[in-house]
Amino acid sequence: MIEDDKRLKGVSMIRRRGIRSLGVVVLFGICLPLPVAAQQGVGAIGGIVTDDSGGVLPGVTVTLSNPGIIGGNQDTVSNDRGAYQFIRLVPGTYSVAAELSGFTRAVQQDVVVNANATARVDLKLATGSVQESITVTGAAPLLDTASAVHQTVMSRSVLDALPTGADIWSIARMAPALTISKIDVGGKEMIAQSVAYVHGSTNTENSYLMDGMEINHYSTGTGQAVNYYVDTFQADELNYQAGQSSAEQAVGGVIVNLITKTGMNAFHSAAMYSGTSQALQANNLTPVLRQQLLAGVPAAALKANPNIVPGGEIQLLFDSAFTLSGPIRRDRMWFFGHTKLGKSNQYKVGSYNADGTQLLSDNTLLDGLGKVSWAVTNNNQIHYFYTKQLKGRYHVAGGPTVTQFFDTLASNYNPSKNVINMGRWTSVLSPHMVLDVAGITMNGQTNNLPQKEVHQGDIPRFDSVLRTNTVAAATYSINNGWRAELASSLSYMAGDHDVKAGYQLVQTRSVSGGTSVSDPSGLRAVYRNGVPDSVNTYNTPTESVRRHRDHAVYVQDRWKPASKLTLNLGLRYQSTYGWIDGPLCQEATVFITGRCFPDVRGVPDWKSVVPRLSAIYDLGGDGRTALKFSANRYIIPQGVIVVARVNPIGLTNDTRPWTVCGPGQTSGCDLNRDLIPQLNELGPSTGFNLGTTNRYADDLKWPVVNEISSEVERQLPGSVVVSVGYYYRGHRNMIGSRNVAVPASSYSPLQVTEVSSGQQVTVYNQAPATLGKFDVLWSNQSELNRNFNGVDLTARKRMSHRWMAMGSLSWGKSDVNIYEGSDLNNPNLTFARGPESQERPFFAKLSGAYELPYGFTVGGAGQYFTGWPETTSVLVSSNTVRLTQVSQSVVIEPSGTRRLPNITMVDLNLKRALKVGALRLRKRNRDPWRPAHQIWRECQLVRALSGGRDERRHRSPARNRVRAPRSHEAGRRGRRHRTDSRARLGPARRSTARSGPATGVPASAWRMETAHRLRL
Repeated sequence: MIEDDKRLKGVSMIRRRGIRSLGVVVLFGICLPLPVAAQQGVGAIGGIVTDDSGGVLPGVTVTLSNPGIIGGNQDTVSNDRGAYQFIRLVPGTYSVAAELSGFTRAVQQDVVVNANATARVDLKLATGSVQESITVTGAAPLLDTASAVHQTVMSRSVLDALPTGADIWSIARMAPALTISKIDVGGKEMIAQSVAYVHGSTNTENSYLMDGMEINHYSTGTGQAVNYYVDTFQADELNYQAGQSSAEQAVGGVIVNLITKTGMNAFHSAAMYSGTSQALQANNLTPVLRQQLLAGVPAAALKANPNIVPGGEIQLLFDSAFTLSGPIRRDRMWFFGHTKLGKSNQYKVGSYNADGTQLLSDNTLLDGLGKVSWAVTNNNQIHYFYTKQLKGRYHVAGGPTVTQFFDTLASNYNPSKNVINMGRWTSVLSPHMVLDVAGITMNGQTNNLPQKEVHQGDIPRFDSVLRTNTVAAATYSINNGWRAELASSLSYMAGDHDVKAGYQLVQTRSVSGGTSVSDPSGLRAVYRNGVPDSVNTYNTPTESVRRHRDHAVYVQDRWKPASKLTLNLGLRYQSTYGWIDGPLCQEATVFITGRCFPDVRGVPDWKSVVPRLSAIYDLGGDGRTALKFSANRYIIPQGVIVVARVNPIGLTNDTRPWTVCGPGQTSGCDLNRDLIPQLNELGPSTGFNLGTTNRYADDLKWPVVNEISSEVERQLPGSVVVSVGYYYRGHRNMIGSRNVAVPASSYSPLQVTEVSSGQQVTVYNQAPATLGKFDVLWSNQSELNRNFNGVDLTARKRMSHRWMAMGSLSWGKSDVNIYEGSDLNNPNLTFARGPESQERPFFAKLSGAYELPYGFTVGGAGQYFTGWPETTSVLVSSNTVRLTQVSQSVVIEPSGTRRLPNITMVDLNLKRALKVGALRLRKRNRDPWRPAHQIWRECQLVRALSGGRDERRHRSPARNRVRAPRSHEAGRRGRRHRTDSRARLGPARRSTARSGPATGVPASAWRMETAHRLRL
């Protein structure tokens, strides 16, 4: 038994003090004003300068202005093709002006720049005096004619307008082409991460970033999961990239980049609270669905509680956050702070205790972030943030399939603590050259521990027919680690070339191991409908330290060989090296002999060069129709996965016969009929498949992905952009295993009728002479190749003329081997080819907001998708036939023959603004579409700049100051409250009102807006 004092103290304190302390801060914090801008995750502005006749104008001085530009306003000169470009721009809104003697001055205002995108701004100069000026607002083309990157940008205004949750996965559901592994209604999955997929990608091809730096899982070293759950309330922008990545990125799956807010020259704070409870939920169980769920309830639980309601109700759900930012020293140093507290308690479908009560999965999340930004000079800025997150998952139930049921004792206690430090230095070396150096470290732990009611010596039980786990978990895990990344880049723009070269270093340290509470250590009893069937024994306790290190060098050139054609040419060199720290010693138990092993090094030791190519053709030369093509190759990150396979002391298990004794049977059965396994009752072992039995082929290659895409994008009248694209993704050099000590020829076919299902199947029985033999060869297996072909039709519109929208229709088909990771020599692997587990042949998305007359605004988000493919199998075990391998799962029809039901999800909200003097009240009505009803208020107070001018240059001459108002929040349990108070500077006016010492602006220059929005 792992003692209670090993539990994470910080997380346990959440239960006692976290909610109370953060609630006071959030509900009664002083709201101070400040506009906030992000400083990392950069974009660009580019275009062509022409005269009235359409002829290009070289030598035109083009000026870019925005308060957040490093080094102040930027100037450049158009080249011989009339082209100009500004790079390394912070996401935000800019103005571009062009001047040339003999022509009027042209100004383009409200140019929106997003991360990893180039905004097209073509400027036309008319003949006249330079003192004359022509200003255009919001008419710039919306297409990116300089990049083929497929991305969806969620700005702060979009995040606030659309009905969505606060986690990155619930927001990703609205992004075109992306699919999410879980269904989240009402935000109940906010503390249980999902996985995003695009165009047949796998989870290891993903990457999660904060301010452009990876925060991927340190336990695996890849982006298949994250340890730190980012809160989007701290984001100024969310960027979802879905393929066509440049050489700067290692992967081509879903790349999520959260751009954090940054302080400026005034104070600002915001707060959010949301929540729901059982009283605000609707029951969608039909009689047929209810009977299906009841059929899966364990008989003992149903007998103890005949009135069981089989559902996944939310008991309690709330989320809250608070931010504060402002200057430390005006024009030089600023700060931003953020804290979050959330709780999610819900009953798990199918998981019951012996007394018939349903297992409660209760979870708490608490984190804080502090960020400092320093403008050392006009050309140099330094940014640093520190964040710490505590997460408590107090009853975690889960197994190899979602159809396994757990009682409270068989669940895990999962405390987690993660700390991130990130720093960045950006230097403008010249108008054409920018240097960027950044580093990030991440460390923490996420152990799975026994419940306090579990005692040393308890023997875990699993019933393979009832699919129930009771008494205790089979094993518990040790998971802690460390991850660091260093990234540097040099950007240089010269003529038709925009070149970026960089170096990246990533290193991880992952500590993993397993423990058990059973006596003897490492034993689980397996039953079939309460009858002894077998015993799993484990090699616990184990612990090892796995490491890997990646180096990468890349160069990316954006080349414009002709006025309408842009080529993006990239090349990336990457190496990876893995090892396990020594000494590596297996502790001796009654089930396994103790011994030590030599260090494992150079597994893998790969080097690879991958190209990136894309071409964009501006069909009309006006930035309104673009033809895009890309052909890219990516490596598939392996992290510590490869070295873990040859870990000689990795957690593993065998299976030993333990059944009802037959006549004269003296071993491998329940001799004393007490239904509790003893050592003298166990049959022979099938063998421990330790890492010592695994080896790699000498010619093992790094798995890669080949990606080809072609798109047509068109901007329509009304600021609407539509696109249609074809996408292919092929996985090659996939790694699989064969146990060469047990060839396929050593299996014999048997025709049997499986007892539980009545299904007639052919099962292959392993030759007794090969029992316990392992020589597992891991190599590149062509039969594991994966292919995907798909088409996307997308449309989007920025907020203009009172409405915004985005939507997509997607069709796709995948072809994979469903037995990745299995012994490919086993002839029982029937119907091997089929759709990948997350395939949805068709799905549709639509979201948007519209400002109605009389102050009403309606917003909504909807999705429809076909169900996931199912794989139908039967488990042939000892009650059907005695097999050498004890039991064998056999698939009886092609995967995808049956699918889960299609799903439709709709989320709507309605709000209305009521102006009462200087107050504006906004209210959202009940949303009949959401089962988990929510009500919220947000407190936010922002000071804006008069006339949109740079505050550092155009300070108010008034010396009087007005005290910033206080904002207090209070809400009843089960409701989500959000109040929004904003103070904005209007036109300069005389004021005789009394002022306070807080803000430095006339009291009459304030407008206050208070919002109360109601959403169910």
